[in-house]
Amino acid sequence: MVRLESQENLPMLRSLRSVCLALVLGAGSAAASDPLLSPAALREDIALAREALERIHPGYERYTARRELDALWEAIETDTPRRWEDVYIDLSRVLAAVRCDHTKAELPKAAVEARATAPVYLPFRFRLFEAGDRPRMIVLASAIPGVERGDEILEIDGDPVADRIAPALDLIPVDGFTDHVRGVQLAATGEFLGSGFDHFDPLLNDVPPTVVLRVGRDGDQRTVTGQRIGFDAFRAIETGERRVRNLSDDGAVELDFPAPGVGVLSVATYVNYRTPVDPHERYAPYFEAIRERGVHTLILDNRRNGGGSTDAQEALVSRLITAPVRTVAEVRVKTIDLDGLREHLGTWDATALNPPAEIFDRSDDGWWILKPEFGGGGPAIEPHPESFGGRLIVLTSRGNASGAATTLLAMKKTGRANLIGEATGGAQAGPTANIIFFLT
Repeated sequence: MVRLESQENLPMLRSLRSVCLALVLGAGSAAASDPLLSPAALREDIALAREALERIHPGYERYTARRELDALWEAIETDTPRRWEDVYIDLSRVLAAVRCDHTKAELPKAAVEARATAPVYLPFRFRLFEAGDRPRMIVLASAIPGVERGDEILEIDGDPVADRIAPALDLIPVDGFTDHVRGVQLAATGEFLGSGFDHFDPLLNDVPPTVVLRVGRDGDQRTVTGQRIGFDAFRAIETGERRVRNLSDDGAVELDFPAPGVGVLSVATYVNYRTPVDPHERYAPYFEAIRERGVHTLILDNRRNGGGSTDAQEALVSRLITAPVRTVAEVRVKTIDLDGLREHLGTWDATALNPPAEIFDRSDDGWWILKPEFGGGGPAIEPHPESFGGRLIVLTSRGNASGAATTLLAMKKTGRANLIGEATGGAQAGPTANIIFFLT
């Protein structure tokens, strides 16, 4: 991502990423010599970010009324010098209100570099249960003596866990009204630098290198004192759960046969843009084994999958359907007029910066709708010549969103699949992901 500094060489909130014209705000390089944003530069950047979101983001007012979003923008203080951390939280609050899981604020480059070693991370990994008035932080793995897997963290530096979780939880964006998945991203996500909690808590609170924890287990409580750690050390904490980032990784696709005629196919991710592979070639040996073993009931374990690339998702769907399935009704763009913004925008697909009008139809309500022959509203996913035609059972979790949620929609449309598990993420109106933009 390109980040530019202001003419005053101050740290600027000048980086905004968009997925399918769904924008992600972030901060530019923070200058250690001058950590404050000037009012003039701050007003300029906030105005640019607001204009881009209002003009381009296709879901900007889908879930939250314009007057509520206006109030959040207007509440951002721009008349006095401010720390980038405080403005970053303000921007994150606006983005959370847009309710688009692909719209997230990113840390400044200098902050990302500092967090490799800065002791701001809790020395354990956790899972959040009963996210609400009584959230429970349960330890998955620990790098601090005296805290073990299965322990419950009751207090952090004297604060009840609920008091520390609530402010961070409010900054976690979700698709539509799937608030039940916020706790997943708060505890573990690849979208932030660490868990959502470890990403936001050091920005919301002054966190000393030493952390004091109140720990409970089976009704007993104890106090444990230890040291916070940097991001590299945080990532080194093993939870026992295999980390998979790309479809090409070992463990991204696994197949087991728990009983005669029954197969369990686990696909942990559809991400196929970091180290791309042909998804059909990736899946082929597993479906060959399914045919050779005479599987009549296939269980697709989708629980660890948070989404990823369309090609990986659709290639799998094509091997699980017996008739064409359409998962996209139409593709809408809020504007193709990027004048005034184009010079600040970058993207992986440069044609998106100057889209030809002839590939769109103009709707009566003012939207630009991509014509079907250019990928709008389809085409339908066609069955693979050797697709599986037996019984389908699909396991779901709160972590399913984006392309993983689209896969579940396709499975439901087959009429052959039983979905079993947790309510998922992913808005009913569909993901806004397609094209990624960077606003500088």
